[in-house]
Order: sequence, then C-alpha cells, then structure tokens
Amino acid sequence: MNARTDEKITEWDSRPFSGGFDALRDLADAEFSGVVQAGGARLFMLNGRVVGVFGGELDDFESADGTVFEAPHPSLPLLFSMRERGGKTQAKYYTNDTPLAEASDTLAGKNFTGYIELSENVLSGDYYVVYHAGRSMSVAYVGESEQLVSGDEAFKRANDEVGIYEVVAADVDVIDIPEPETPDETPAAVPDPEPEELEPESESEPERPSEPEPERPPESKSEPETTTAESSEPTATTPETEQTPRQPTQEPTQRPPRQAASEASQQSGEQPTAPEAETNEGASDPLSDEKQWRETSTIPSLDPDKSSTSKSRESGVKQRRTTRRPPQQQSKARAASKRTKELETELASRAERMEVLQTKLSDAEAERDELRQERDRLQGEVERLRNKLETVRESTPGAVAERQLTPEQAFAGTNLFVRYGSKGKGTLTDAAAGEIDREAVESNLKLEHHTQFESDGIAVEGREYEEFLRDSMEFQFVSWLVTDLLYEILETGHQRGMKDLFEAIQEIDRAELHGAVNAASEEGEEWELSFDVILRDRMGNPLVVANINDSRDPATGEMMGSLVDASTDVAAANDELSAAFQVTNSFFEPAALETTENATSGGLLRREKRESFVKLSRKRGYHLCLVESRNGQFYLTVPEL
Repeated sequence: MNARTDEKITEWDSRPFSGGFDALRDLADAEFSGVVQAGGARLFMLNGRVVGVFGGELDDFESADGTVFEAPHPSLPLLFSMRERGGKTQAKYYTNDTPLAEASDTLAGKNFTGYIELSENVLSGDYYVVYHAGRSMSVAYVGESEQLVSGDEAFKRANDEVGIYEVVAADVDVIDIPEPETPDETPAAVPDPEPEELEPESESEPERPSEPEPERPPESKSEPETTTAESSEPTATTPETEQTPRQPTQEPTQRPPRQAASEASQQSGEQPTAPEAETNEGASDPLSDEKQWRETSTIPSLDPDKSSTSKSRESGVKQRRTTRRPPQQQSKARAASKRTKELETELASRAERMEVLQTKLSDAEAERDELRQERDRLQGEVERLRNKLETVRESTPGAVAERQLTPEQAFAGTNLFVRYGSKGKGTLTDAAAGEIDREAVESNLKLEHHTQFESDGIAVEGREYEEFLRDSMEFQFVSWLVTDLLYEILETGHQRGMKDLFEAIQEIDRAELHGAVNAASEEGEEWELSFDVILRDRMGNPLVVANINDSRDPATGEMMGSLVDASTDVAAANDELSAAFQVTNSFFEPAALETTENATSGGLLRREKRESFVKLSRKRGYHLCLVESRNGQFYLTVPEL
C-alpha cells in the first residue's frame, strides 16, 4: 500500500468491523464509502460497491474482523483504489495552454474512467478530478496542513491554479459480495409405509412375467398409447392398464397415495427417479437416489403427446414400481426440478448480459481506435511545437522559459539566508564590536537564496527568476538591512537609541519573503498575519517585519496604521520582535508621518530613551521605522540618524 495513501486512510473516522460477508452486505445496503481493513488486506467501497481489494483477496473477509474507515468524501476510495491499482498516463498539459475545465469537459464527453492530477509545479496543494464512465468528482489537499477540499470548490480552485496536470486512465474492478447460501430444503426422511398399506395393490396385481414388459417393441403400441395420452383421465398413462387388466374387485380409491403422486408427476413432465432394484429393496440411500436421478433425468418434451407416451413406453412395469417412492424422494425431485428452472432462467439472463457486454466491447474497441488516431495526431502536434520552441530558444536565448510564475508565487517559495564565507574572517557581530572594518565584512557576507521549486528554466513576468529576484525591492531591502543599516547606526552613534534593532541585526539568520507570522491579542486569541519580509533568527523567531510599497504612489496613513496594528499584535505573541519597517518606492504622506508620531509618542512626561519606539509595556516594545528607496538606494527617514 502506498505510504501516502495509508497515511490518509488512517486519518479517517474509524470503527470496529466484525461479521465477515454479512457485515460487508450491511455496508453495501447502507451505500458505504470508505475502506474496510482485515489483517493486511484492504477493501475499498464506493456507495456500497466494492471497487478494489489490495493486500489480499475478497475471501479474506468471509469471516474476518477488522476496522472500518469512513471516507470524508466518496471520491477518495475511488481515487485511492485507482492509484493503488496503477493506471496509464494519457497526456500532460500546461494549464495556460489547455485549461483544466476544457480537458474535463472533453473527458466527460468521452465517458472517461480515470483521474486528473494537478500537482506538478503547484505550490498551493494537490488537486484531483476522478472520473467513472464520464461522471466526475473533485477533491484537493490544500496548503501545508493539506486541508481537504471537495466538490465544486475543489474544482474551482484547481481550475484557477497554474501548473502541469496529468491525465491518467485507470480501470475500476467492481467486485460482487457473495450472497448467503440457501439452506438445504430437503425434508427429513419419512419412514416407508406399513406393509398393509400396499396389500390392496399387490392383491390386484396378477403374476408378473419373468422379463420386464418395457423390453417389448414400442412400435406395436404406438397408436393406442398416443390415443391414451390424449385422454384427460390421469390414469390413462399408467402402463399396467394396457399390459395387465385389474381384477374386478380392485377399487381406484385403493391406490396408494404415492402412486397418485407419481402419476401426477408424470403428467407434469417429471422423469421417474427410482430404478427397479431400488423399489424391491424398500427404503433407499438418499445420496444414491440423487445420483441415479441425475443420471436418468431428462428435460421434458414440449409436445404433450411425446411427453406422456414415450415415458410410458420406456418405463413399462418399472413405472408401476416407481410410484412407491418415499415422500423424501418426491421432495428431492421437486426441489431438483425447481432448481433446474432457476438455472435455466439464470442462464437466459446471463446470455442477455453477455450480448450487452459484447455490444459494449465493440463500442469500446471502436473508441479505442479513435483514441489511437487522436493520440497519433497529438503526438505529431507536440513534436511540431517542440521544434518551434527550440527554434525560438535559439533565436532569443533566455526569452522562453519552461515554466512561468507570478511574482507572488516566486516570493512565497523563496527564502534568503545570511551566510559567511568564513566566520573567522569577520561577521556582523565583529563589526558591531568595532573589531573589523566594513570592507572585510561585506566581502565575507553572502545573501543566498533557497527555493521550494526547481528554479532552472523558471521565468517571472518574462524575466529569468534570479534576475527578477535580485532586482526586487524585497531582496534589495534585506541586503541593505543586514549590511548598510548596521554601519549607519555605528557611524552615527545611535547604538543606544536603536539598541533593540542594533542587536537584532546581528542575530538575523534568514529572511522569509511574503510569509506569515503568529500574532495574539491581549485576551490570548492567536492567528497569523502576513508581511512582505520577515527576518528570523536561527530558531525561527521573528526579529524584524516589513511591508513594501513598490508603486510610484506615496505611502498613506492607512498603510502605516495597518503596519502598526499588525506589528503590535505580533509583538504581543513574540518577545523577540525588535522593529517594524514601512518601505516605499516614493515618499510618505503627512498622514503616514502623523500616524507614526502618534504611535511612538508617550505624552508630555515621556522619558523613553529608545528612538521611534512603540512601547507596549515597561520593558517591551519595538522600533517603528520609515524607509524611502531612491535610485536603488535606501534611506532611513524615521528615526533620523
């Protein structure tokens, strides 16, 4: 079992399972969707139908106990069963070339069975659309927590994503749960009649010849027998009426009950079941009777004449004796006749089903041939486009990338790391202590980047990824903060006034771009807030947060108000926060400066020695800083150094 599939199944709601096939039939009646586990075997069900068994066979569940895992959405057991069985990739598409909705409509129209998986080069999650005979269900695992999303919402999210999706054809093996066995309808044995019950018949019988009458040629009595068969009297078909006359003293009502049952059986087309030797011996072995019945039983003719007269000719005197069968043999014969009719009905039903399946097979073969032609055409189109792409690449190197990302996708998947060529050659801590000059630190410090995606062949807004990243305000701001700002504070003598920020710069380990950080209210409620840049220490604690305004419009009072509110909530949950920055590519409106003034002033009696400081308590708070970017250079506007 696939490890990811196993992990997801064990997260579902579960309950004990016992009762084997009976319990499975109860789940089928309840239209259950999920997984039943017994030992190492797992059985997948969709709406009460078994769609796959893995790690064992269906017989493993006949009397087994185990666990029932109920799926949170019916698409999951069908999807997991297909993935576990394995399928065949039909094609891969890029969403910007072939939208997911367009491909889904095409597959539904083709009565497709399989699934679409959109996960390659997708940062937000994994998306699936599962098909069975053209009908589809959608499901997705979204975000780092892999939140389950299903139905229309899952499909809408998938259709809005940018990435590469795969179309996989997969079979569905629907398995029937065995029906309970029908109990044996054979009644208990009934003792043979007492000897005196047979005396009236034996008295009326004349002395029999040494050889049985049926050996006489049947042609000699064909006409009288035919005439007798056409009579409506039940006793007309009894052979001894024609062969040996009864004594005048014999009354018709003196016939034993079993003889009347035997004659009624002959009229309904049943074949005598007991041979002559058996009747002479009295009570017989039921297993032997059943075997002999199977050897002598034939299907009655549809012609009433042939059905009656032929049996009379073949039976002869033996027919007289078979009328003495015990009731248990008669019950066996009736049960066997009923079972024969049931089998004939089932055979006819299966023949009809076979015709339907044969028609479906022919249709599937025709569709297969069409798909092969379509595949060949698409392969030719792919080859043509590949050649065209190579031509464009050769004529315009670097202009065409294998994959395009939006700026938001690029930033969200990127982290910057502060690293040194050698810590023995000078660090920011050494610089803060005045032990090494600026040039030595800058030559030893490196700002490396790490991506959560393969960056080769990636372009952002038509530019190569690395070029886009290094030209972004986010990257340039981080580079200025970890190098230039430390020396500006040192050179202007503001180490004491900017104490919290000055010490935090030396502890910066990495920068998260367009990320989120935990926040809290005074009441203890927690949530996450987003910032354009979050600088953290080696333990992941947030040291500095910043928002970037890269437009030509000035930074507004609303921007500053949002930054102050968010930073205050973050500082309430994180004692390590030392500063919050608002960076603009333009300038700050007066309202923005006024908002900063109100947030950092403490009234007439304020004695705070830390500069531009938002005080949260007697010992806690953070520096609120305003930075302007002009001609690629950054300038600290508030506080003034």
